[in-house]
Amino acid sequence: MSLHPSRPACAVLALGLIGLLGLRPGLAQAQAQPRPAQVFERYTAAVHAGDLAAVRSLIAADVERSDFVGCRPEMDNPACLAHYIQQTVLAPQARFTELGREQRGDWLDVRLEVRSELYRRAGAERIVGRDVLQVRDGLIRSFRFIPDFSDTATVRFFATLGIGPGAARPRPAASQP
Repeated sequence: MSLHPSRPACAVLALGLIGLLGLRPGLAQAQAQPRPAQVFERYTAAVHAGDLAAVRSLIAADVERSDFVGCRPEMDNPACLAHYIQQTVLAPQARFTELGREQRGDWLDVRLEVRSELYRRAGAERIVGRDVLQVRDGLIRSFRFIPDFSDTATVRFFATLGIGPGAARPRPAASQP
């Protein structure tokens, strides 16, 4: 009888040890990269904690440029998105409730009800819309809030900003005879 186990026995033993140690090929990488839903949950926790540094840590260096009017030309894309989130979510201490979500690949579309004193002062108890974000390698690559203009309170709030269907339209200047 040999003291050395056979090759098949060694292979089974090695695979068992690899599985116990979590060293299966690709597993460590998959565990290291959170899914879009996990990144959004981290974003939600950071927002509700008022933690701008945690929000910034979720934003990729090559994130798509935000179209937020408060962004200045000298701001890089991550700074612009962080500024947008700071001004529209963190500073007014917004709290949101998820109403539903849909994920397609690295894109996540989350329907939200958002409440803050900013909206209440403008006559809207809450607004409704969607956060649409793309997440790759555990970081936000694209982020947009899309207001739901079929919701009356949302229309009312955004109208105070001159945005959307409820916004006042400039009147044409009177013509000279």
